[in-house]
Amino acid sequence: MKIKKVILSLALMLVLTACGKTDNANKDTGAGENDTVRVAIQTELDGLNPTKITAGDTETVLDQIFDGLFDTDKDGKLVGDLAESYEVSDDGLVYTFKLKQGVKFHNGKDFKAEDVVYTYDLQAGLTSKEPLSTKFEIIKSVEAEDDYTVKVTLKERQNSFIYLTLKAILPKGYEDQDTNPVGTGPYKFVSYVPGEILKLERFDDYHNKDHIAKIKNLEIIRMKDSQTMLMALQNGEIDVTPGLSSEEADQVKDYANIIEGPQNLVQTFALNNDFGPLKDPKVREALNMAIDRDELIKTVAGGRAAKVFSNFSPALPKYYNDLGEYYKSDKEAAKALLKEAGYENGFDLVCKVPSDYKFHVDTAEFIASELRQVGVNMIIGPIEFSTWLDKVYKGREFEATIIGFIGYLDPNQILERYTSDNKSNFINFKSAKFDEEMNLANTAKDENEVIEHYKNAQKALVEDNASVFLQDPNIILAMRKGLSGLELYPIQKRNFEDLQFTK
Repeated sequence: MKIKKVILSLALMLVLTACGKTDNANKDTGAGENDTVRVAIQTELDGLNPTKITAGDTETVLDQIFDGLFDTDKDGKLVGDLAESYEVSDDGLVYTFKLKQGVKFHNGKDFKAEDVVYTYDLQAGLTSKEPLSTKFEIIKSVEAEDDYTVKVTLKERQNSFIYLTLKAILPKGYEDQDTNPVGTGPYKFVSYVPGEILKLERFDDYHNKDHIAKIKNLEIIRMKDSQTMLMALQNGEIDVTPGLSSEEADQVKDYANIIEGPQNLVQTFALNNDFGPLKDPKVREALNMAIDRDELIKTVAGGRAAKVFSNFSPALPKYYNDLGEYYKSDKEAAKALLKEAGYENGFDLVCKVPSDYKFHVDTAEFIASELRQVGVNMIIGPIEFSTWLDKVYKGREFEATIIGFIGYLDPNQILERYTSDNKSNFINFKSAKFDEEMNLANTAKDENEVIEHYKNAQKALVEDNASVFLQDPNIILAMRKGLSGLELYPIQKRNFEDLQFTK
């Protein structure tokens, strides 16, 4: 089965919709052509090469084409994918992987150790001296001991390295990944019209024989408007609509099956710690106290969410630090803090919100109402997600924003964006305590110590009022009757290869 990892899409609700196109002859059954399932995505793909993308939505889609050495099961445990097993040296520096034999890429090339070496070398910049991913810079060397054994040596111990093996493996020497991606996954690339449609076809030689795609064709279609998708579901033109709001789920429950569960995602009212009033931790604390999270969950999420105070979801209980009611909603106390910080009369705050995601827009409107009661005038500035990625996430040209980062199995990948020197630290948060705890978590030899340091890091985020962490809204999928097989995972993973029409 395929895994979905990454960074964020930075969009909170990835909306993926699978649909079978219908005509007058088959609308009575609600089923599309039995050889095609269509998936709608609200955001535009930001690339086809898995080593060059940023958006979580895109990574989920490309996960249908590519495999990593390891995958995840429904319980969040690592399971072999292109690797059968691995061993780690006592000092934690050397990882030796035994690879699966008999695997082929979509272009017919046999998968071997040279492909892992090629991919990890590329990611780490060992040969080019220009790493594609800072996460892979921890690699000192990677070598093929034989055709099906790879040895990776790290520069220093890093407990989170094993989770990088979930990243896509590319075929050595293939140069057209940007326009014609080739992997080993359950679906192979057919064509792509940017901003419109991506067409994939079942890979009949897929190595995981128990999960060869049951439906021949998979089409990913960009559909920006959620109501259009809901109407398409009702008309029998769409098969699955993940990422629904509570209100939208209620609209379709009579003619679709609702699948719901924890999402392992934290929606955040992200504050630029380098912007004017937000430089003061007291101001950031005041904003935390001004917002009633319980009312937010009731109003925006329809009660279908878990309240959080740090950037970690209870969906990963092993590492989750339950901070209780760290910030109690208290608008008078918030006003007092603002007065103490020199903002008795409040201030203006522009919040840039990805307009592609209604959930974020609704959250922004709720927060603006809350902040007005303490004298802060929040101005909502809707922007397209592609612009958000460029200007806000990469360019850090913002004062505040509403966003949700997808979850990972790796607690380090969830939290590391807030370390002082991390290129993804778009809120410009700096905390020596947080940095220290993250470093200790990555180098500790005892698992209990690792867990303790990650919990301490979560607390440090709250103590320094990094931002306003709000909620982990449930993932709500609507799957039309007559289709089955879609499962929930603790990460943003979609097992489209297992979908099948039942009538």
